Amino acid sequence: MPSIEDVAKRAGVSKATVSRVLNNSANVSEKKRKAVLDAIKALNYTPNVTAKNLAKRKTETVGIIIQSLSGWFYGEVVDLLNNYISKRGYGAIFCQISDNIDYFKFLVGRVDGIIVFGYKTINRESLRLLKANNVPVVLAENNTEYSDVPRINVNNFQGGYMAAKYLIDKGCKKIAHILGPSDSFESLARFEGYKAALSDAGIEFDGRLCIEGDFMFQKAYENIKKLVQTQQIDGIFAANDVMAYASIYALNEMDIKVPQQIKVVGFDDVDIFGLRLSKMPKLTTVRQPIDLMVKTACDILFDKINNPEKKFESEYVLDTQLVVRESA
Repeated sequence: MPSIEDVAKRAGVSKATVSRVLNNSANVSEKKRKAVLDAIKALNYTPNVTAKNLAKRKTETVGIIIQSLSGWFYGEVVDLLNNYISKRGYGAIFCQISDNIDYFKFLVGRVDGIIVFGYKTINRESLRLLKANNVPVVLAENNTEYSDVPRINVNNFQGGYMAAKYLIDKGCKKIAHILGPSDSFESLARFEGYKAALSDAGIEFDGRLCIEGDFMFQKAYENIKKLVQTQQIDGIFAANDVMAYASIYALNEMDIKVPQQIKVVGFDDVDIFGLRLSKMPKLTTVRQPIDLMVKTACDILFDKINNPEKKFESEYVLDTQLVVRESA
């Protein structure tokens, strides 16, 4: 990470001159100002403004960098984050992750701390930037390991195992699985839990029964229709609720009754208003404690803001819960 000394050396000026340029002082010649700005750009230097701001005052603002600001799952997360942060008397800047905008650099100096939510939302370079600028950060639904950066996750393996075992206990032998994105650590853990439950029950894993869904309705809908036309199944475990509902839609159109002929279990337990048909069975699913995950992330972040020297666990893992309704 380049320092103010590196900028001064490259520009051929003193640190004081660099500081004056950063503070937009008029007491700098245009030649030196240009040299400093060119050096800052070449080195990709970010001023350590957060440390200065924290020494003076708190911004009473939290930055949220999140995978999505909409959708059934993330829409609920955004509402909960806003609620818990406002209860602390803080405001929030919400940023949806983008390949074109470096929100991490943007938030430095503007917030007292950052919560990063979602498995795609951060890399080590961004964490180094935040740490260099003394910005407290907490990760949620993210498996990136970094020193002094707590992670809050749910036990996805446990949830996947629980879902598959429930279907097995209900008599299912041919259980299909609809996977999430291949780069999602959560989807992979749910898949491993599913396979472990099959193994413990003495059921041989059959890769032909596993299809891609990418956490998306349309892809799951299309692929489950194709699967049912070629394979005999009596159960479906979908890695999220959206894909579970997509399965029920597809089966309904094929005149296959749920749960009488095929049982369906989802994952998340979010309120997907508008997706359920009037005659559609209520979804049996694995509940991940979204409220507790958000509250824990907020509590830890504010604790880090108020107690900078305090040490925290590297990861906090929250249990899932099976919610039995009508689809299985």
